[in-house]
Amino acid sequence: MRTPLRITTAALVVATALTAAAPLATAAQAPRTAPPTAAAVRSETVELTPSELAEIERLAEEIRNDVAEENRPSAGHVTAFGGKGDVGKKLIALLKKSPALLKSAVSKAKEGKDAFEKWMAGQNKAVRAAWWLAGGAAQSWVIDELSKIAD
Repeated sequence: MRTPLRITTAALVVATALTAAAPLATAAQAPRTAPPTAAAVRSETVELTPSELAEIERLAEEIRNDVAEENRPSAGHVTAFGGKGDVGKKLIALLKKSPALLKSAVSKAKEGKDAFEKWMAGQNKAVRAAWWLAGGAAQSWVIDELSKIAD
């Protein structure tokens, strides 16, 4: 009676060991990609002229005020997607203030949401602040609209 119990126990130990080791073996074989270097991120940053920067900062402030106004509670106030579309239109207007910024944004939007957000993380702080304030629905709308623009 003890021999079958020992055999069963040994088989379970081996099965458990193999089950635990299998994912480790496949993980070791997976190719690793290097994270982007600081130089690569800087190369995607669009340089702005002082006049472009001033206009972008002005529009970023407008977006901040619009978002704050939308989020201010009031009697009978219902937030709809239309408000997010308005913020999205202002974001696109902000990007249009610099032709190089718009061209780069359109290119990244066509690559997809992840590529666009990675690109956005390397842009001027006023551009990033306006993007962050816009929120998810407006951001998705902007990426969709930018991807429709012909290069």
